[in-house]
Amino acid sequence: MKPTASAWLLGACGMGVGPLAIYLKGEGWDVSGWDDATGSPMELQLANAEIPLLRDPWAAGRHPEVVGRSSAVKAGHEAMVLAENKEVRILRRGELLAERVAERRFVAVCGSHGKTTTCGMIVAALSTAGADFGYILGGLFRDPSFPPARSAVSSPWVVAEVDESDGTIGAFSPDITVAVNLDWDHPDYYRDEAALEAVFRALFERTRSAVIIPVGNERLERLTVGLKVPVWRVGLGGDYQARPIAGDHATSVLEVGGLFTPQQVTLPVAGTFNRSNAAMALAVTHFITGSLLPEPMARWRGIRRRQDVLFERAGLRVLADYAHHPTEISALLQWIKETHVGRLIVVFQPHRHTRTRQYAAEFRQALAMADHALVLPVYAAGETAMEGGRSESVVAGTAHQLVEDRRQLPSLLNDLSSGADTVVAFVGAGDIERDAEVYAKVLRRSGATMLSLDLPDRVAGRLSAGCVLRANESLARRTTLGVGGTARWYAEPAIVDDIVTLLQAAAELDLRYFVLGRGSNLWVPDEGYDGLILHLTSQHWGNMTSLGENHIRVDGGVRLKELCGFATKEGLAGFEFLEGIPGTLGGSLRMNAGAMGGWIFDVVESIEWLAPHGQVRAARRDCFDALYRDCPQLHGAVVLSAVLRASGKDDGTLIRQRMEAMSVKRRASQPREASAGCVFRNPVADKAGRLIEVSGLKGHQVGAVTVSPVHGNFLVNLGEAKSADFISVMREVRASVKLSQGVELQPEIIALGREWKDLL
Repeated sequence: MKPTASAWLLGACGMGVGPLAIYLKGEGWDVSGWDDATGSPMELQLANAEIPLLRDPWAAGRHPEVVGRSSAVKAGHEAMVLAENKEVRILRRGELLAERVAERRFVAVCGSHGKTTTCGMIVAALSTAGADFGYILGGLFRDPSFPPARSAVSSPWVVAEVDESDGTIGAFSPDITVAVNLDWDHPDYYRDEAALEAVFRALFERTRSAVIIPVGNERLERLTVGLKVPVWRVGLGGDYQARPIAGDHATSVLEVGGLFTPQQVTLPVAGTFNRSNAAMALAVTHFITGSLLPEPMARWRGIRRRQDVLFERAGLRVLADYAHHPTEISALLQWIKETHVGRLIVVFQPHRHTRTRQYAAEFRQALAMADHALVLPVYAAGETAMEGGRSESVVAGTAHQLVEDRRQLPSLLNDLSSGADTVVAFVGAGDIERDAEVYAKVLRRSGATMLSLDLPDRVAGRLSAGCVLRANESLARRTTLGVGGTARWYAEPAIVDDIVTLLQAAAELDLRYFVLGRGSNLWVPDEGYDGLILHLTSQHWGNMTSLGENHIRVDGGVRLKELCGFATKEGLAGFEFLEGIPGTLGGSLRMNAGAMGGWIFDVVESIEWLAPHGQVRAARRDCFDALYRDCPQLHGAVVLSAVLRASGKDDGTLIRQRMEAMSVKRRASQPREASAGCVFRNPVADKAGRLIEVSGLKGHQVGAVTVSPVHGNFLVNLGEAKSADFISVMREVRASVKLSQGVELQPEIIALGREWKDLL
């Protein structure tokens, strides 16, 4: 087919669609994306690939010819409606991927569990061998030098995992199919096991060169009987023979033979399941390159959320893993038993009510391998709760403990893990990674030490003399709301190279970061932020320069009040509406700040910023999707400066009078106490403040947080408020407005390090 020149990908911050977007970009496509949720690690990868997140790409001057979507984006979604109105082809992620690899020598990695790890191992092995190939991973490598996708330069080979959960597996006709395993799953899509098996048999029949399976898998053996293409078995006694002969908790030595060139190879993996997946990867590499190196996976560093070590000290190791099917969980716990000595405590979050109902008994059996299991409520993934599909079914008749209040986890785990060598494993595919991060943070702040280097070690000798770097910085005093805990690290870079150094170190440590301006429109949790805060001070980033012809260049750390003062002195009109906004230029651009009927992007000519990967970039106003309280292209970016355009020249006295008139109006309509600004977005054709007021909520108070009697959309701190009080008031306001007015208000402010869907 004729290559499509441009695409808009929905659900781009997810681990399925995001890598596909990056692959298409590498092929030369004009790619944009959109996602209702932000804050995913994939967002940084998209920024590195220079893929903008646009709610309406047509409004930004683009003309997508195809819309790719995650299967989670359903009919009726506003983005789908927009695409349908534009009469653009809409394809699911798997369908679009299948089209792009149809004329390639495609290696399809499939199976019920281990697809992403095995696909990543193939990528690492081929890269170690120096092969030219493309790939699309369904996750993120731990090694930051590996993006989640890459297009081939001159080779026809492309490696990717294919997903059976939504039926799009039927669109592929691979050159090589690698079937890691196959278990009965996805009862929400397949009516029975036979229907699931049929799509895999059909995939095998469409495979052109070879099907590769592990030795001893009875189901896969049955489904590959009578194929016209060769079926190669990998493992002890297989066509590609692999026998473990030595190893420790982190490495394995295999003796390989059969179709492999007979030799011994050393792999950076341990455990039966990992060795099996690695052997499959070696078989693919040998098939493509014809040889193996003595250390054929030297570039393997692992996949995020797969056996991640979050914390380690003598006697305690904390792991997190994506396993969510009973077979996956059993394999993971078996690996822990094989490679770690001591007690095993598992924290498990079931994924989907349908899967929980189907596999409750199997989950109970898998968790029995642990010395103690704590079970969280089911992560619904959009499903409605059903009889037999709740977490109670997983703990029924066992010693497993149901934990309804996740805030109790740190203290429970501390009690259970004291006094013995212990591994704590957080297991699940929902949002349990947040619980794992919280527990690791609690351990770090309790005085325990990580075995790996931390941020100061990574940047030692590389920062300028003017750069500030501090630990455990209070954030409450740096926000207009005045609540919240401390930041693990706080930095005030003095030059661009400082920012680049800090961002590179954060990426190496898998450390989150956030660029803080004046701290308005921001909520900080009581437990603080387990990451790096970057703040551009006016000392180093506060310059303003008149460029003539009604234009001025403004640094990212300039406060908007200072900008208005400079414009007044220069006799430049059109900035008056910014005077009362408590923000810096950088923060106001990220949030597209506005007041008195104006928005900051109304006066933007161009922006210069530092992308997350450390490249300085600049673009004109029409390259940005300036939305209501958001500019997606600046997510994760550090705004260095902007050129702003005045509406014209005017007498400074008249400009001051207009600013004062706006200030009087603001003081009369907004509270003077500490607040984060307007908390909720205005619904279409209405005002959040009006809805809150008519719901009788003005003056409602929890702790030291109250709904302002002056303006209902302001929640003010009366003195000693806690972040938890702020959330409690937000919940009660949303519930009351929805009950009385039928409108569900959406937050406008940012929750630092968290997502509102998890808080509200």
